[in-house]
Amino acid sequence: MSQKVFEALGLMSGSSLDGLDIAYCRFTVEPENLGSEILDWSILEAETLPFNEAWRKRLMALPASSARELALAHANFGQFLGTLVSGFLEKHDIEPMLIASHGHTIFHYPEEGMTLQIGDGAAIAAVTGYPTIDNFRMQDVALGGQGAPVAPIADKLLFPEYDCMLNLGGIANLTVKAPQRYVAFDSVGANQVLNALAALRGLPYDDGGQLAASGKLAPGLLEKMEQLDFFRKPYPKSLGNDWVRDCMVEPYLAYDAPLEDKLHTACRQVARQIARDLSRVLEQEKLSARQYRMMATGGGAFNTFLMDCIRQECEKVGSLAIEAPASEVAAFKEAALMALMGVLRVANIPNCLPTATNATRPAIGGAIHQGWKKQI
Repeated sequence: MSQKVFEALGLMSGSSLDGLDIAYCRFTVEPENLGSEILDWSILEAETLPFNEAWRKRLMALPASSARELALAHANFGQFLGTLVSGFLEKHDIEPMLIASHGHTIFHYPEEGMTLQIGDGAAIAAVTGYPTIDNFRMQDVALGGQGAPVAPIADKLLFPEYDCMLNLGGIANLTVKAPQRYVAFDSVGANQVLNALAALRGLPYDDGGQLAASGKLAPGLLEKMEQLDFFRKPYPKSLGNDWVRDCMVEPYLAYDAPLEDKLHTACRQVARQIARDLSRVLEQEKLSARQYRMMATGGGAFNTFLMDCIRQECEKVGSLAIEAPASEVAAFKEAALMALMGVLRVANIPNCLPTATNATRPAIGGAIHQGWKKQI
């Protein structure tokens, strides 16, 4: 069979608000099998470009803003992303086939048929000149799905050797490979909570979890936070940033305890919830007891204390080897996911798994905005 190479730029603006993750990826495929197998892939260049304080504050304020301000931010953020991307392309002398942008999630209410990620793809295409795909989640939501998590398509095609995938971003999500399907869902707020607490010390994050490791458990806080209804909902399910902010970040910030103890407790909660969710999946999917391989990615994978907590809790569930991939893959998996979703979109192949989102059928998500340097 003939082979084809796609080179795509993936953009991810995560819920932790640390900046724009950019990954320039190459995928080697057999076009006839693109939806079921990737022959080879690699991240050629990658970088996180931090958001300035003005944009961080603006993005955080948008859920309570006027309709006019939200519409303006959608256009302005797209122009801002386009400028960041143009600098990246010039620096690395890159001419991508396409740009695939997740955007920044402002609202996520799939039960009401809505999810909103801002950062207009038309503006990105206009600034960079390259065809840009955005709005990846809404097709799945329109088909009755959660629109999240979208990571399982990458877990299936890019990391087939793993049984479980744990992404520790602003929100922690879990993917488990069952015999006939991929089970995936959001588990618990993670880096959004930890980074908000670290910010009380003027830090962008708790480096290696050192502050958390120096604290002790606050039992009252842990008990309060584990009572949230979301944790008892059956999967598939997904979380919005506003829920994490209102139901986790604000209560952690307001609780009267030393900062180190709150960070320690948050890490323990994240670990306990992930272990509970993993146990639930293994039981409900009737998966046999054996050695499982889990890959941990996202910013939280670099938090040594958090990872120690997760290993301790998951040991109670069963035999699980938690592995960290190359640091570049761990840090830029979600940006690589967007690049992959963009490639699948232009090939008109489903890029969202309904077994993970509960949609009525597979979605081919993404709106295409043609460029003036290239078209697809």
